[in-house]
This record gives sequence, structure tokens and C-alpha cells, in this order.
Amino acid sequence: MAEDLLKQTTARVFLAIPLHEIFRQEIESFLGPLRREISGVRWVEPLKVHLTLHFFGSVSTKEIELIRLFSKRVAPLFPPLHLNLGRVGGFPSLERPNIIWLEVVEHAGKLLSLQKAIQGEVRTLGFEIEARPFQPHATIGRVKWKSKDFKPLAAKIPFPLSAPAKTADHFVLYQSHLLPEGVRYEILETYPLSKKA
Repeated sequence: MAEDLLKQTTARVFLAIPLHEIFRQEIESFLGPLRREISGVRWVEPLKVHLTLHFFGSVSTKEIELIRLFSKRVAPLFPPLHLNLGRVGGFPSLERPNIIWLEVVEHAGKLLSLQKAIQGEVRTLGFEIEARPFQPHATIGRVKWKSKDFKPLAAKIPFPLSAPAKTADHFVLYQSHLLPEGVRYEILETYPLSKKA
């Protein structure tokens, strides 16, 4: 774990699957045209695109140690995941989005099982649980102009949905650094999904 973290009393952390490691070409080919064609959106850098499994917010170094321990315990219980990228969506809607996202698809149900296992551990430690059902997605843009109608523009952007499934064989504990120039993600620890399928 990063030495700097040990000097801090709290840190913003989350567990996620780094999608850019397996879908880098697809994500770059998708975000490139969006950056050129659609203004008023702060597009995520391809190397920062990830699927969040749980966002903790600001936690203590003692709590981070507990997160590390349960992540080490949970990860070996699951095999690598076969993921696809799906449709483009928005929160609260694609017509008037605050957040623009890319769907992540996993047909075997193992991703949902992994997320539920993590949520169970999170609940046991006393952290707040997301009330809404898990909707696997990766945030790709944050809208600056709230009145902008994104859907007609998005329909013009080609996306290689026919890309084959890729294998995600680990998830990561990230620390999020909020800097004047934007957010920076630091990998604190990696957890292999090592169960034999």
C-alpha cells in the first residue's frame, strides 16, 4: 500500500474494475469522436474509465485496512469475469443527463454475485449501502450544460458494440485525489479473481 497513505488520517477510496486495461482501444475509439462532436461535457480520460463496485467516500486508515482484508478474502472466491460493453445511458436520463455512462454487460451473473459479496462485507463493517439496484456501468462524461439534449447527438456517434467479450481478472482498491486540475486515481492494492471456473 502507498506509503503516503499511512501519513494521512483519512482518504477517499473505492473498489472498482479498471475497464481501460481490457477495453482501452474500444474506449479510446468511442471517446475520441464524442470529444470532437459534443461540447459542454467533461469527458473522462480513457485511462480513468472503471466499473465501480463500491464507493466508500472519505474513510480512516484503520477502515482502509479492514477494506483491504475483506477484499483479499472475497476476490479468490470468484473466477475472472467475461465483460462486454453495451449501450450509452445517462443519469437521470439520456435526454437531460448529469452523468453519461457506458453499460457493462456480464451474462453469467458472476459480476452481480461479486458486487453482492462486497456489499455484504461493506454492510458488516457498518458502511452505508447503496439503496438502488446495482446497474453495472462506467461513467464516461459529466455534463456541464444541464439543459443540453444529448440523445440526438449520441445517436450520430458510431460505437463498436460488436467488440468481443474481454476478461477482467482482478479488481482494485483506488484512492481518489481531488486536485485543482481534476481527479487523479491511485491504485492502493490489486485483488486477483482467482477461482477456477
